[in-house]
Amino acid sequence: MANNGGRQGGGGNGQMNEHVEFTVKAEEDLYLTGSENTIRRVTAETNYSCLMLKSQRFSSLFRHYAKYHGLRKDDLEYYFVNPLENEDTPESVQLQRGDTIMVRKKRKPEAPEPASNDDEFFKDMRELLDDDEHMDAKFLVHDEISSSGAASMKEQKFIEIRAHKAILTARGEYFKALFRKGATTSDGINSGVAFRESKEGTIEVDPVFTRDHIRCTLEFLYTNRIQRIQSICTDDLLCLLSLSDKWCLRDLKRLVEHELIRNHMQVTSVARMYCATEDYNAQRLSKSCIDFIMANIRQVTGNATFQEEMKNYPHLCIPVLKAAADLIPEGPVHKKQRTETSTSTPSAGISSSPVPDLDP
Repeated sequence: MANNGGRQGGGGNGQMNEHVEFTVKAEEDLYLTGSENTIRRVTAETNYSCLMLKSQRFSSLFRHYAKYHGLRKDDLEYYFVNPLENEDTPESVQLQRGDTIMVRKKRKPEAPEPASNDDEFFKDMRELLDDDEHMDAKFLVHDEISSSGAASMKEQKFIEIRAHKAILTARGEYFKALFRKGATTSDGINSGVAFRESKEGTIEVDPVFTRDHIRCTLEFLYTNRIQRIQSICTDDLLCLLSLSDKWCLRDLKRLVEHELIRNHMQVTSVARMYCATEDYNAQRLSKSCIDFIMANIRQVTGNATFQEEMKNYPHLCIPVLKAAADLIPEGPVHKKQRTETSTSTPSAGISSSPVPDLDP
């Protein structure tokens, strides 16, 4: 098939046996690539003369070219006017004498365009969070400011942070129950029993939570992420952990636990986080705290902050003690006694028993 200038023909089978002579040119350097080495097999612009029956499928050419040059067939692709397929023939693609077919390394298919743009979605949801026009719920956050009457006196005021009931109820069972209009009896009659928030659309926030805590929580409810979470301090993250537990926001709790474990686990902070797990039912964080304490037992137990924090939660020392006990081997450790087999002095140069050639 290759490097053959002959031409078959004649007789009644002349048309069937007609050949075409052409050139296969390497568009680029062709390499045989493996896990240990890469070898260049064909230099770019190298020509290779071929002769094929016009009715012969190009799959024969693909196998021959790869085998002749020491390449893998599936690593290459060929094109004439259009990409060549296995079933194509010189006759079907209108190949003529002296034409050139190009060969190159097979290209990876282009990745399809994403079905949706997540960044645009998050941007739209953040804009929705800042749009007051259609908001029908509000959080009242306590804010202590000095009164104008006396600098030493302080009056309690509230900051309003608005949101959409539809978003809140879609994201949390707590809010769904809070805004429910009323229970319906088996007769289909509304009992009228409902929380005050369902009518007023107002949620008064516990004074321990600040405006930033509420805004971070709403950002997560609207976008499923907190963009600046890595800049939030440990104490504020623990407040978010408390808020997520209070409002039954499982995914937010998981996110906050992950951030505390990944970036805030330190000798000076582990006791504070460990004690918080008792109040906020944070099992993942609790396990990670115990693992950290075991890995740094001397530094942690010798730290004054750890000792002071644990005074308020003495029962939490039990899991730590159990974890420490698991590190101690069971049963007494018997010291191996030396046995003297000979009172004579060993010969010079002989200090160890010979190692057997084969294991027993």
